This record gives sequence, C-alpha cells and structure tokens, in this order.
Amino acid sequence: MTPMSPPATPRPHRRAVSQLLLGLLPLVAVGAVLVGLLAAQLPGARAPLADATATAVARVVDVGQPPDDRGVLVTFDGEDGEARTGRIVLAEPVAVEPGAEVTVRYDPTVAGGPSTTVYADGDATTREVQDLVAGVVVVAVVLLVAAVSTALVVLTRRRLRQRPVRALAATRLVVRRGLLVRSWLELETDRGSRWLPVFWAPELPGLAPGERVELRGNPVTDRLVLPVVAGAEVWPSGRLRDQAPRGEQRAPRPTDVAPPAGLARQVRVDLVAVFVAPLLGLVWAYLDEGGLASFAGGTALSAAGVFWFFQRLGSDPEAPARG
Repeated sequence: MTPMSPPATPRPHRRAVSQLLLGLLPLVAVGAVLVGLLAAQLPGARAPLADATATAVARVVDVGQPPDDRGVLVTFDGEDGEARTGRIVLAEPVAVEPGAEVTVRYDPTVAGGPSTTVYADGDATTREVQDLVAGVVVVAVVLLVAAVSTALVVLTRRRLRQRPVRALAATRLVVRRGLLVRSWLELETDRGSRWLPVFWAPELPGLAPGERVELRGNPVTDRLVLPVVAGAEVWPSGRLRDQAPRGEQRAPRPTDVAPPAGLARQVRVDLVAVFVAPLLGLVWAYLDEGGLASFAGGTALSAAGVFWFFQRLGSDPEAPARG
C-alpha cells in the first residue's frame, strides 16, 4: 500500500448518481400518489366526528344490531337531560355485555334514536380515521428514509474525494447472492484483503486481477474509501469488510471494450426482485384490514421500495455465468 502524490481530478461517477435517482424517483411518485389518495379521504372520514361535539356516558342495551351484527344499541342522558338512544357501529362484531358503560360522542343537533349513530373509541369510524392517518405517516416515513439515505450516499461519496491518496492492488469480483448481483473490489492491503461493494462503472470490466489502482482513504482504518479506476471514480455502495462477501463469486476476465450495460439492463436485472411485492401487499392488507385497496397500495409501495433498495445496494448488470 503506497502513498501517492496528488493526482489529477478523477471523472465523477455519474452513473451511480443516475442509478440512485432511478431507484428514488419511482418510490417518490408512488408515495406521493398514495399520500394524496389517503389525505383526500380524511375530510370525509372525519366529518361525522367533527359534528359529534357532545359527550356522555352510555349504557349498552343490546348488541348484534345492523349493519352486519356490528351495531351496539346504547342509551344515555343528553346535554338537555333527556334520555337518548343511539347505535355504535363497531369495525367488527364484538361480544359486549348488556349494562356495560362506555363514553360516547354524539351530535347534539340530531334527534336520538336506534338508527342514530354515536361514536366511541375504537368504533368503525374512529378506526377508519386512525388507519388513514397511520397510512399517511407510514408512507411519509418511507419516503423520508429513502430520500435521506439517498442524499447521504451522494454527499458522503463526494466527501471521499478529499481523503489521502494511495495505490494498491485490486481485483474486480461479481457476486451473486439470490436475486442480487453486485460488483465488488477485493483490495490487497498491508494487513490482508479487504472487500468493498461498489456501483458498476464502464471502467471496471477493463480492470485486470491484481492491477494497482488509486484509492482515496485508508482501507485499514476507514469504513469507506473511494477507488479510482482508469481515471474514473467508482463509488462504494457499502462499507469496507474484512471478510469475503457471501454468495457465488466470479472474477471476470478483463476486456478493453466495455460491454453494453446501460441502466435499462440494470433495471431488467433488478425487476425480478419486485415479484415479492404482492406478498408484502398481502401483509399490509392483513395488518391494515383494508381489503383490496390496502393490498393495491401496499403492493405498489412495496414494489417501488424494493426496487429503490436494490439500486441503493450497488449494481452489476453483467450477471456472472454459472459454471
């Protein structure tokens, strides 16, 4: 591992930035649509609760009322002291003992009766509002995490340009682990080999095994370093490791002509992983109890999220041949 004098400024890794944006933009688009749809439903869901300005302690009279046996008939004294009746509509049938007391909210301007809806914590209307708010929060958190993570990758890799420069031997590896196919560099240091996951660059196919490359940073002490291959930056997609990556490894033969490996090819490689999205959508629908709409929204968000995550992990559109 030999320190070097200040070299020429390397070419920036524009492909890595493009790939990160390629993963982020569909997620932002899907998330924005979902937030808009959920937010549009909130005013209508909240309207009945906004009108229910009065509260009272009600006594359960009967259960198994319409609709679908989810209604609970209650009686209570209104603000004017007159006896009122109302019906709580639960999200699902629940066994409630007659005589049990529950705090209800009701619209004092509407005359009471067995068909008049009153509201309680955990009923169908309250649950709908809570689910809509939770959905907006979850989608917003996913978008925030993805955007911050992507921005940090760009900022931290650019800061690596200022690290001390040295030269060492490097070998390109292509690693397949399940559906994930990614580029790695095996770096030979004074204290043994180190392995660095990287974003693919057109210069990588020309790297001969053990060829000396420029490296910005210390591969022994730093978590991140910036290799420079054939005058071009090769951004790390993850931290340095002192153990070889798991999975099938190949050291492709170097070639002077970079293979056709545009972003469209990378998309085709990574779209295979999106097929797990319907399963994640089913989990979302089960937890949300929202039916087909929740399944569709969860599937769309999961597909975009999985695709973004795969772009964040690096790239290698050249899948290794199976021997």
